[in-house]
Amino acid sequence: MVQSAAGPGRSKAPTIYDVAELAGVSHQTVSRYLKDKATLKPATLERVEKALAELNYTPNLAARSLRSRELYRLVVVVPEASLYFPLRMLNGAAEVAHAAGFRIDVVAMEGTAQARANRLQGLLAGDDIAGILSFVPRPAKLGTSPDEALSVPMVVAGEYDNRMRARGSLADGTAAAKIVEHLASLGHRNFFHVTGPPAWPSARNRLAVYEETIGQLGLTSLGVAAGDWSSASGYAAGQDIAALPDVTAVVAANDTMAMGVIRALHEHGLRVPDHVSVFGWDDMAESKYFIPSISTVNMDVEALGARSMGELIARIRGGQPTDDGTTLAPMELIFRESTGRVRANP
Repeated sequence: MVQSAAGPGRSKAPTIYDVAELAGVSHQTVSRYLKDKATLKPATLERVEKALAELNYTPNLAARSLRSRELYRLVVVVPEASLYFPLRMLNGAAEVAHAAGFRIDVVAMEGTAQARANRLQGLLAGDDIAGILSFVPRPAKLGTSPDEALSVPMVVAGEYDNRMRARGSLADGTAAAKIVEHLASLGHRNFFHVTGPPAWPSARNRLAVYEETIGQLGLTSLGVAAGDWSSASGYAAGQDIAALPDVTAVVAANDTMAMGVIRALHEHGLRVPDHVSVFGWDDMAESKYFIPSISTVNMDVEALGARSMGELIARIRGGQPTDDGTTLAPMELIFRESTGRVRANP
C-alpha cells in the first residue's frame, strides 16, 4: 500500500507513477493510456489495465485539467424522467467515458421546448465542459449544421424525441416480421397483438409491420389491444386474449406487457407456451429470469451508447465525425421458453 507522508497507516491515492511501477512500464505509457489507449500494444494495454484495477486508480481530473488546460467533464443530456429511458444505453456511454479518463454529469431536460433549448444553450456556453452527448433532439435555434455556432463538441444520439419516444433506427419495426414468421414456422395461424402507445413511432411501426406480415402470410389476427408499455396494460390485454380460445400466439410490443399477458393467461388456466405462445420486445434484464423466460427482441443499446460516447470523445480529440457512432446495430431475436409449437388441439 502507498503510504502518505502525513503519517503511518494512512494511505494516499495512487499516482500514475505507482501504476507504471506495478505494470512495468513508463509513466508516459500510463499517460498515453489515459489519453488514448488504442495507441498501445495489446500486451502493454493488458498490463496497464491490470495495474489500474489492482490499485483502484482514479485519475485526478481537476489536477490534470490545470496542468494540461484540457477539460475532463462530459455532460449527458436526457429528457425528463421516464420509466422507459434505456438505462443500458447510458451505462454503455458511461463505461467508455470513464475508461477514457472523463467524468460525466447527467442532466435531465424538463419544461417547455423553449426552456429545454435555453438550458442546452447554457450548457454549450459553459467553459468547464469538454463535450455533450445528448439523447434529446438538437434545438432548432442552434442551427442546422452539426457544428454550427457550437463552442463545445456535441453528439446527438439515441434518436428520441423530447418526450422520450423512440424514433429512427430505435423505432424500426421490421423485427415484428421475423417474430410472426418464426411463430408461423411453429404452426401458429391465429395471432393477437398488444401495442405500445400510438404516440410512439416505435409502437406504430411494430403494429404496421405485424399487420402487414399477417396479411402477406395469409394468417389471422384476432385482435389488437392498445397498451401503454406497462405490465398492467399487458394484464388487461391478457384478460381479453383468454376469452379468445382460437388465439395461439401473442406478439407484445415490449417485455413488460408480455409479462402482464402471461400472468393473466396463467390466472385463466392457460399455460405458456403449451396453450399460447407469447413473444416480447426489448430483452429486459428480467426477461430471462421470468417463468417462463420470455422470447424477445434484443436491441444492443449498450453498444449504441458506447459508440455515441466514443464519437464524442473522438471529436473532442480532433477526430473526424462519422455516422457509425450513432447507428443502432441490427436487432436480434432471442428465443426462450415462452414460445413453442402450436398446440395439437387448439
